Amino acid sequence: MGRAAGGGGGAGGFRYASNILVTGSLTIVIGGGGVGDTATSPTSGTASSLSISGGISSAGGGFGASYGGFPAAAGGSGGGGGGDSPAVSGGAGNTPSVSPSQGFAGGTGVIAVNRFGGGGGGAGAVGSNGASNQAGNGGAGTNVYSSWASATGTGVSGFYAGGGGGGCEYPNKGAGGSGGGGQGGDDNEYAVNGTANTGGGGGAAGVDPRVSANGGSGLVIIRYTGPINASGGTIVSTGGYSYHTFLASGTFAI
Repeated sequence: MGRAAGGGGGAGGFRYASNILVTGSLTIVIGGGGVGDTATSPTSGTASSLSISGGISSAGGGFGASYGGFPAAAGGSGGGGGGDSPAVSGGAGNTPSVSPSQGFAGGTGVIAVNRFGGGGGGAGAVGSNGASNQAGNGGAGTNVYSSWASATGTGVSGFYAGGGGGGCEYPNKGAGGSGGGGQGGDDNEYAVNGTANTGGGGGAAGVDPRVSANGGSGLVIIRYTGPINASGGTIVSTGGYSYHTFLASGTFAI
C-alpha cells in the first residue's frame, strides 16, 4: 500500500523454484495486499507460500512512507519514500538471506515547491525517486515468466509485481510499475489499487484526499510437464505443460 502524500507501496516478493518432487499434498497460502489508510495505520502485504519441505514464501510488499517523518517499510519490494524535508528514503527489498532476490527498494521522496513521493519497488526494478516536479514511478515488475502468464491468463501483459506510484500535492503523480502497480494520487484524484493477484503495489495518496490505495493480492502457479495428474486451483494444459493457478488459498494434491 502507499501512504498519503508519500511513497508508493512496494510490490510483493516474486520467487521461483524448480525440480521439486511433490508427493501427497501441498498447502497453498495466498497473501493479501497491504490495506490503504490515512497515514496513521500502515500495513504491508502478507506472504504467499507453499508448504514444501523447508517452505517457499514470497514476502508481502512494504508500505510507503508519508510526509511527517513516517518511514517506508521493507518487504518483498520496499515502499517508496515520502515527500518530506530532508528526503525520506524508500524501504529495502527482501533481505539478502533470501536468494534469488524477490524485489527491489523503493525510491526516495523529495520536497521542492511541493511534495513528491518516491515510487514503490518492483520485482524487476527499483522505484524511481521523486523529483522537483514529479512523483516517482513504481518499479517495473518482471516478465521473465511471461509464457506462464499467457498460459494461465494471469499477470498484466506478461508482467507480475509492479510497484505503486508515488503521490504528490500536484501536478505530476507517479505511474504504477508494469505488472499491476497502482498509479499514485494528487490533490484531485485518488490513488489506484494494485491489481488483484499480481502482487502489485498500491499507489500513494495525494495530500487531499488522504486515502492511499490497497496493494494487490498474490498468486501461486505450479507447472509440470505432461498431462494433468493432480488437483487444485484452476487447471489448464497447453504446450506440453499442465498449470495449476491459485488465486486463493487451497490445496495442491497428487
